[in-house]
Amino acid sequence: MKSTIQVHLEYKEDVIRDIEIASTSNLENLHLAIIAAFELDKNELASFYMTNEDFELLQEIPLFAVDDKENPMLGMNEVILSSILTNEGAQLLYVYDFMKMWRFLITLTETNEEEITAANCIKSIGKMPKDAPEISFKAEKEFDPFEDAFDDFDEFNEYEEEY
Repeated sequence: MKSTIQVHLEYKEDVIRDIEIASTSNLENLHLAIIAAFELDKNELASFYMTNEDFELLQEIPLFAVDDKENPMLGMNEVILSSILTNEGAQLLYVYDFMKMWRFLITLTETNEEEITAANCIKSIGKMPKDAPEISFKAEKEFDPFEDAFDDFDEFNEYEEEY
């Protein structure tokens, strides 16, 4: 079976690649196809992330397996594409180069019975920017450590006003 995967760079302009790949390929094969399609450096680390509808990161699938007794993680070469992208519209997040933090949305757009031996980019929209977009880790509301610090003293303020 063949899967068509749309890879969309998180950027202010559309930078999208559609990749055809065998459904029986592993995530490492998809990782290599993404690197080729976006002309990225092959020497950087990357991870796929399973998410929910709100794009909360649920489980990391790193490039290499992590043998942690409390929290072991399968590597990309151990996870078959069709086992994780099970139906059209299924999504993953892909982070490439943890210093620059290139982030991509991976979406399974189509599957069919056609056999394919090698992954290839079948559609390319937009140019890959030279620099990764700046990521802002701002909270919706600015954190004020003293916001509620003096609430307990309100009763003393009332007492002071009486005299």
